[in-house]
Amino acid sequence: MFGWMEDRGDAAPGTGGPGAATSDILITGHAGLVSGMGVATDRGWRRVDALRVGDRVLTFDHGPQALVDIQRESFQPAGRAAGDAVCPIRVPNGALNNAADIWLMPDQGLMVESDTVLDVMDDPFALIPARALAGFRGIRPELPEGALQITTLAFRDDEVIYVEGGLLAHCPRPRCILTDGALTGRYRTLDSRAARYLVDCLREDNDIAALVCDPEEIAGIAARGERLLSLAGQD
Repeated sequence: MFGWMEDRGDAAPGTGGPGAATSDILITGHAGLVSGMGVATDRGWRRVDALRVGDRVLTFDHGPQALVDIQRESFQPAGRAAGDAVCPIRVPNGALNNAADIWLMPDQGLMVESDTVLDVMDDPFALIPARALAGFRGIRPELPEGALQITTLAFRDDEVIYVEGGLLAHCPRPRCILTDGALTGRYRTLDSRAARYLVDCLREDNDIAALVCDPEEIAGIAARGERLLSLAGQD
């Protein structure tokens, strides 16, 4: 179904390796995944900070896809205000099926499946920035005590991947600042007003199912990855 048995190419450690982006490639916005966050791969769940170029990550629409670029940086909270536009978003334990507190960068796109979106766009799926979740189930902007290590993953095209708690995170492809022009992609991100309206609808219904995958589906992904690792160890 998801191409689990396809060969996994060897990857060089770090951000280099075959298919890696070059110096004129740019990933934009205050997005990315915070160190320690789990990501579903063709070999089960792995921490985002352990991923390397060439690793195959499970995508929402296209099965396992190889990473072509990884960027890592630190977010320093010093001198910032909790309400500013780049403040990380704290998701309390259990708010979105997460087993511990997690942080999201404010511009990180999250996939939402909602009848409200369907009514407006004739498509039940849309992306919202993480900051639009402020006020939903205790989620709020908050400054961390120390620096956050941020990893931005990129594929050959825009993808949506499974991350901690069953959230679906958008990973836009790297854009070439010399040739790509407008930053368009295959997934539509709602503007701030539309995203806030959608979250208000979710709050009214306390609807977390619109934001996270069924826990049994996620558990099945992880279990299958573990079985493949076990079989590989017997070769």
